[in-house]
Amino acid sequence: MKIFITVLILFFSFANLNLFSQSEIDNKNYLWKVGLHTGSSMLWGDLSDDSDPFTKMFSKQSKLSFEIDLNRKITNTFSVQGSFLFGNLSGERTKWSDDQLAGLGFKTNYFDYSLALNVDLTSIFWRNPDRLINVYVLAGAGMVHYSANSFTTPNNVDFNKVDEKAFFVPWGWGMGFNLTPRLTLFAQNTFRHGFIDDLDAHIGSGSEVDDIYSFTSIGASYKFGPKKERKEKIEIVPVKPDTSTIVAEYQPIDVNTQITMPLVINNEETKNVSVTINKGDLTNSGEFNQSYPDGFMIEPLDLANGQMTYEVGKLTIKWENLPSAETINFSYKIKTSSIDAKTYSIPGSFAYTEENQIKVKQFKNQIIVESTTPIATNEVPNQPNDNISKPVEQIKTEPTSSQTTKVISGITYGVQVAAVYGGKMNPMALQKQYKLNETVNESSYQGYSNYTIGNYTDIQEAEARRKGTNVRGSYIVAFKDGVYQPHLYYINQDVMDKSPFNANGITYKIQILANNGRPYAIVKTAAKFNIEAGSIYEEKTGNWYQYTTGKFSSMEEAKAYLQEMKASGATDAYIIKYENGKRI
Repeated sequence: MKIFITVLILFFSFANLNLFSQSEIDNKNYLWKVGLHTGSSMLWGDLSDDSDPFTKMFSKQSKLSFEIDLNRKITNTFSVQGSFLFGNLSGERTKWSDDQLAGLGFKTNYFDYSLALNVDLTSIFWRNPDRLINVYVLAGAGMVHYSANSFTTPNNVDFNKVDEKAFFVPWGWGMGFNLTPRLTLFAQNTFRHGFIDDLDAHIGSGSEVDDIYSFTSIGASYKFGPKKERKEKIEIVPVKPDTSTIVAEYQPIDVNTQITMPLVINNEETKNVSVTINKGDLTNSGEFNQSYPDGFMIEPLDLANGQMTYEVGKLTIKWENLPSAETINFSYKIKTSSIDAKTYSIPGSFAYTEENQIKVKQFKNQIIVESTTPIATNEVPNQPNDNISKPVEQIKTEPTSSQTTKVISGITYGVQVAAVYGGKMNPMALQKQYKLNETVNESSYQGYSNYTIGNYTDIQEAEARRKGTNVRGSYIVAFKDGVYQPHLYYINQDVMDKSPFNANGITYKIQILANNGRPYAIVKTAAKFNIEAGSIYEEKTGNWYQYTTGKFSSMEEAKAYLQEMKASGATDAYIIKYENGKRI
């Protein structure tokens, strides 16, 4: 126990040091690691009285053993580890489980070797290979060679001898503390399941329980063999010099790509992405590709004379002949809609032709999608923001519709299952691909072809159908008199309360939500709090979109309804007083 207390003190002492060592060390990617550790071997079998691991650790049944291992890293998470363990086991049984006198002891000498898969759990959450602490698990297979001798106690007369070998399965866990990029201190606990019952030179009568032995240790490991970048082999062929003509050796162009992408984007938000490609004097064909997950939409800004397509999450910009300038600069817009809040990887590539050879430069970006959760507030900013989204009535360009089904008047809802920019998809193929029972409708909006199913007057019915489609990335969209609406908040003015105030001049209402800079979809708000969309009123003050419900003549009525709204989930709701339609 003293050994482990000492190890814990060392670990926490080093953990409290200033982490400058982790920021100043080099980032070499070492592939190999050799470790030496020592600790206690204990048998869990027939000839053992004590089953408590803590008391057993400090008894005669705990024997000093040594292990050496060699580890080869595959990735930052997985590695293969080969181990050699040399140890001893000891124990004594005074009584059997039926209180009959046993009077047997044993001693075992063994060595084993194994191959195991090591999984670094911390690398799953922290990608930095030079982190301070690593927690890992391991499991594998191996062989043990053992020589066991059982004897009667207390006179030590030999009872049985065994000299055998057996297959075993090792498994366990450990924690390492990285002192330097090369040196690591660690504590480890492993069990060896041997599928045998004579490691103690005794087979229990009527027992089918296998003997298991453990090795609890501390040690140190050393990393070596940094991973080196591959270099192309250059074949040297002797050539007789030609003194008549001197030909300059061709120097390959160092093509590189720089992507300026926002680090964070909220749902229902639009942001710009700019790309710079340094391509030298290359003027042949070129192709830029990026892959986005479901829920992202792309719109072009300045494509530097390239031709853009966006299908099934793949953005492609092609040039039959690259621009003559050494640097290409182009940009586009990204939008998100009903996508899970998490970090997404955006891989990409740039393919080009150089000296009649097609070459590819690969790259990868990341973007964090955050869910925007509005809160109820009575804060009103003093200065307006000219960059906020305008209400639907201020947008001059109306979306056009090319639905293949009968146009329904009023507000209806559909489930969008696919969209493509600058092209078309086969609705019947989509219906077959996603195993949909209803017709897939096609509509267009600002260069996008959108594909939806259903015409529902109730958003709850549309949500139930969306969940039943099993189409990844599907979401609910609205139609106004058959015209596609890109956002649900575009129909707020159509579904909200048209007479929100009392005629007598004083009105008490309950504010349930507010959002700075962007409207919130009333139909989603109504579904969230289980109220009618027609009972919610949207008003805009400065940059703030504020949402209230109810219409009461007295404070007492408003207080009673406030408690109902809080019980429905609007925990930050509060009462607002209006006089002749103006907030007080």
